[in-house]
Amino acid sequence: MCRASVNTPTHRHTNTNQMQLVLDTKGIKLTKKGGSFHIVGKKGSRTISPNKLSSIAITSSILLSTEAVSLAIQHRLPILFFDRIGKAKARLWSPYFESIATLRRQQVKFLESTDACDWMLDLFELKTAGQLYNLDFIKRNRLRALAALKRSSSQIKQNQKSFSNHRNQLPEFARNNIMGIEGSIARIYWQSLGGALPRKYVFQKRSRRPAEDIFNAAVNYLYGMLYSVVESGIFAAGLDPYLGIFHADEYTKPTLAFDLIEPFRPWVDLLLIEQCFQNKLDSRFFTTNQHGIFLNKTGKAYIIPLFNDFLKKPIKFLNREASTKNQIYYLAGLLAQRIRSQ
Repeated sequence: MCRASVNTPTHRHTNTNQMQLVLDTKGIKLTKKGGSFHIVGKKGSRTISPNKLSSIAITSSILLSTEAVSLAIQHRLPILFFDRIGKAKARLWSPYFESIATLRRQQVKFLESTDACDWMLDLFELKTAGQLYNLDFIKRNRLRALAALKRSSSQIKQNQKSFSNHRNQLPEFARNNIMGIEGSIARIYWQSLGGALPRKYVFQKRSRRPAEDIFNAAVNYLYGMLYSVVESGIFAAGLDPYLGIFHADEYTKPTLAFDLIEPFRPWVDLLLIEQCFQNKLDSRFFTTNQHGIFLNKTGKAYIIPLFNDFLKKPIKFLNREASTKNQIYYLAGLLAQRIRSQ
């Protein structure tokens, strides 16, 4: 990732020709100049061709012209807006879905089938495997916690066996039981993880909004960015992100992204665990107020490129090696294939 000379927009390269434009400094202006984006900040200005971009991420208060929005839509570039903890607040995109209506009807039919329940169980199995991998990683780096981590891994595996009891069931009947199993595994995982980290990063429990410690503040922000990648993968597969399966009751939200993100959460956890063992997660990255602990501008300047590099990192998943981002898109594509094959 390189940092531009115009205040602090950042670029994340996705391949040799494309990058993500991150606008993270208050007051930057994004307009159109000719057929390019024109960025104006306190330290100068520059233009960037839309052909060099994969997306635009806005993490601070900026001035965005309608001409710039139209240029992004013309080139099929999503504009993503994030709140202060990294959760995607909004996404500007072309109003025209590229997939055919038939796939949407098949998706509605699928989410009420036993196959949908089996698919969600597959995701939770993958998620649990990732959580166990993370605890094994900590075992190798934290010998003092070895016995406790072994007990936790054993308890998780015991709970994991219960997933198989709900195969071939309809989601509406199995949902609560499956979410209960997943919740039990999550409690064991987070308590074990939190207690086994290096001393300065130890925490008691998983805390979301607000976070009660710096690890959870960082992971909340990372999950927020991960959601946008998962949702983009769903769009790319031609699916409707608002037709979820196990998070179906959260209306007006991209609930399918809440489902599909599950196996990838432990990947982000491990990214942060590694930072802790390398003593790179600095307390100066965070701000504490009456609402909790949040990643500040300095922290975002560190976490955002870390996440962008994570997306480019090759990883083996489902007997296939590809970048993290491509694996996320691949799993969304597999779901689309599964729905079409009904």
